[in-house]
Amino acid sequence: MNLLKPYIIIACFLITSSCYAQLHKDTVKSLALIEVTSSRLVNFSIGTKIYSIDSNIINQYKSGNLATLLENESQLFIKSYGIGNLATPSFRGSGASHTAILWNNFNLNSPLTGQLDLSLLPNNFINNINIQYGGTSTLWGSGAVGGAIHLNNELKFDKGITVMLGNSLGSFSNYEQNMLIEISKLRWATSIKFFNKTAENNFEYINTQLTNSPKLKQNNSELKQQGLFVDNYFQINKYQKINFRFWFQNNDRNIPPTMLQSFIKSNQKDDCYRLTSEWQRINNKISYFARIAYFNENLKYTVYDHNYHSFNRSKTIIAETEAKVKLNKNTLLNIGINNTYIKALASDFINKPEQNRTALFTSCRFNSPNNVFLATLSARQEIIGNNIIPFTYSFGTELKLLKHISFSGNVSKVYRVPTIIDLFWMPGGNLNLLPESGFSEELGALLKLNSSNEKIKFLFEPTIFNRKINNWILWLPGQSFWSPQNIMEVWSRGLETRSEFSIYINAVKFKINLLTNYVISTNEKAKTENDASINKQLIYVPMYSGNAKISLEYKKISFTINQNYTGYRYTATDNSEYLKPYMLTNSYVSYTILLKNYNLNLFVTLNNILNVQYQVMLNRAMPLRNYQTGILIKFNPPNKINKNEN
Repeated sequence: MNLLKPYIIIACFLITSSCYAQLHKDTVKSLALIEVTSSRLVNFSIGTKIYSIDSNIINQYKSGNLATLLENESQLFIKSYGIGNLATPSFRGSGASHTAILWNNFNLNSPLTGQLDLSLLPNNFINNINIQYGGTSTLWGSGAVGGAIHLNNELKFDKGITVMLGNSLGSFSNYEQNMLIEISKLRWATSIKFFNKTAENNFEYINTQLTNSPKLKQNNSELKQQGLFVDNYFQINKYQKINFRFWFQNNDRNIPPTMLQSFIKSNQKDDCYRLTSEWQRINNKISYFARIAYFNENLKYTVYDHNYHSFNRSKTIIAETEAKVKLNKNTLLNIGINNTYIKALASDFINKPEQNRTALFTSCRFNSPNNVFLATLSARQEIIGNNIIPFTYSFGTELKLLKHISFSGNVSKVYRVPTIIDLFWMPGGNLNLLPESGFSEELGALLKLNSSNEKIKFLFEPTIFNRKINNWILWLPGQSFWSPQNIMEVWSRGLETRSEFSIYINAVKFKINLLTNYVISTNEKAKTENDASINKQLIYVPMYSGNAKISLEYKKISFTINQNYTGYRYTATDNSEYLKPYMLTNSYVSYTILLKNYNLNLFVTLNNILNVQYQVMLNRAMPLRNYQTGILIKFNPPNKINKNEN
């Protein structure tokens, strides 16, 4: 398989290079522009629940990270170690490595750990967010067991020049500046985004682990971040376009001690370079996609008090091509190949481990002539080196019985391959690990009611789910060191609901959102003799959680208040110890000033209004009441079309 990788990469480069050459050969004065979204997410995800976060909501969190946005606006449980520190997602009782985080179809999860720190992803680099629930390994590969988070960038042609400048400040010396410059012409578009953030994060908290529970100030929690994102689109001709993206980011943050630790000075530095390119050729019968990515990620961890230094580095090349074929009016076929090459270097690896993964995938979608019935059948076969991963497949369906009611269901086989650290860490890595695998099922309904004039809308979406994973990888202590083993069987099941009610009267928009979760996720297999974790809830998986939000818009004023409830989370595998439930109340208000070519948006965010003392993770301090305020200036003059532009 090592011989296959370079040929796929070279083929993608040749395709994109030839298309770029055509950009100079073709002269088309008037183009019927084709807008294309992710084909697999839109066309081949029948039966899985997908929640799209509105662009207006994303704009509210522009001066923040993805962890905060998802914590307040989705049904995901975010395992946060404190503001500015590690934050990972959990879908339906799964682990962080069971979530695929995809950026324009490329998996961002670290090849070393299999997960991604959401606190490092700035929202102002992202145009739209889609959350896909359930097992989707056939579509997105290893790790898409609990769900997938899709982060996408979009640029439209012929929109003129847009400039946006943002500046915000908040509690604990939190300062952020961001900038956007977009130039959008008839045949090409370019976007440049930049952000800079610093924070002391020296908030006060109550240390419940010390005698008399004194109020202390968080120390060693400073943060510095900078990032640059460049996005380029070229319309080659009526049917083709190509894009090139570059993402650089540097993060330098101190790691605060736990409530049980005395002062300890540790630091983590992360930097990443991400380069991608995608070519699309679209027509009515068959569409082609070819994409390639190069990721270079570095992490250095230092404990100054003990003179300890650790670093790891990974380089990833992803090459993927796929075709979408319209077989007839009611049948759509997708087929593709993905090759991922990973090379790692770390202070705890004796050698420089490499991994070459190749996957063939296909999907077929059928819809009845009247679109009452839709179905998708998908399959995937992955090969890692000389090892064949178990064949993966899924079937999804949607049935629209009545005008306002539809039902959906999905059954899928899912998997997650061991990470580089699981296999090669020294000491403890286990080369004999098997992939985690199992089955995921869900059944949902969707009720939509709208008034005749669309002024009143109601939505209710309940979903029940079931998932069982075998060969769950768990690190266990040995005589001399810890080592990962295929030791657990985890059964997750539960119920989710989403409810929305909105009314639009004159200039007033009023909306209520309610998200609820009921999740049971238990270990079904003994790890050791007399294991007390059998049939017990997994640690840090809340059985009950929910989010309620009220939004009000009147002319230039926007107001939102939300409440997040997180139930008991066990911190011991036998469920003998736990963290108490908590409810956080946050609010957001903004005022927009409209001028001829300018928009000025002033905003204030208040977090934890009721000053609740809480912990998300054991002995990790969280802030009490805090605020953020800022201004966003947008300049967008009328577009002047150059009819002679090529």
